[in-house]
Amino acid sequence: MRDDTPSFTASWVAGMRGLGAFLPERLRLVDDPYGLRFSRAFRRFRQRDGALTPLASATSRLWFRGYIRRFAVYMQLRTRDIDDDVVDFVRAGGRQLVLFGAGFDCRAWRLAALSGATVFEVDHPATQARKRAIMDGDSPCGRVVFVPWNFERPLSELPARLASEGHDPSAPTMTILEGVLMYLTPEATDATFECIRHYSAPGSPAAITYMDEALVRERSGQGFGRRLVVGLAGEPFKNGFHAPAVPAWLEERGFHLERDESASQLGTRFFGAAVGRRIASRRHARSHFALIRRK
Repeated sequence: MRDDTPSFTASWVAGMRGLGAFLPERLRLVDDPYGLRFSRAFRRFRQRDGALTPLASATSRLWFRGYIRRFAVYMQLRTRDIDDDVVDFVRAGGRQLVLFGAGFDCRAWRLAALSGATVFEVDHPATQARKRAIMDGDSPCGRVVFVPWNFERPLSELPARLASEGHDPSAPTMTILEGVLMYLTPEATDATFECIRHYSAPGSPAAITYMDEALVRERSGQGFGRRLVVGLAGEPFKNGFHAPAVPAWLEERGFHLERDESASQLGTRFFGAAVGRRIASRRHARSHFALIRRK
């Protein structure tokens, strides 16, 4: 990622999450009225009050198709799965969340369940500055603490920085690592989990997404195209996991794997077997959503 430029992939993900409003009701699992604000390509499709523009709605059958539609469905699955884990955490009494590489995630504004919670958003200063400017004037459901962080700094310093912002390491903390791990080197991944272990109390959950190593190295035309786009944006894929080895990998680092599902499995769980089969793909089978806990 370039030092003075907000994240391209964060903008794309936010836009795809916002486009969920154009999906048929049976495929709509969440509504993010803020996501399109961060996308230069789609931000005019939704008004400031969240309403879809009539022109965008009337023409959606022409432009909302193919890869864009498939990715929007994928984002519905990814977002809803993590949303559910967040709601479960706060209903159980959790009051601290850390969004690691927060990007343009707007859960703190979308989820009423976060009323009374504190969300620490850790991200690159350029991305965070753009988010703060775009969300200026919109009140979050809970308390949001922005923690600008240059990830070239040692992550061993982050727990102390969080503490200085009011984070209590003795209380349960939920960490969200959504769409982050594939951009980290193996060494940076190790440092990230060590950092999370350090600031999290025992039993604290973390919702993570990761890509199978085969997907990171995929040689198909689509795979090459994805790597080319993120590479040109300065955010290349760097790391994937061998899914069967993930439980042992986590145990070695002080975490227990509680749940691990592919996007294909989520499709079946949320949409039913018939729809799940229709949206299944090799990519969905290799994109993983996991809930882990600090031991």
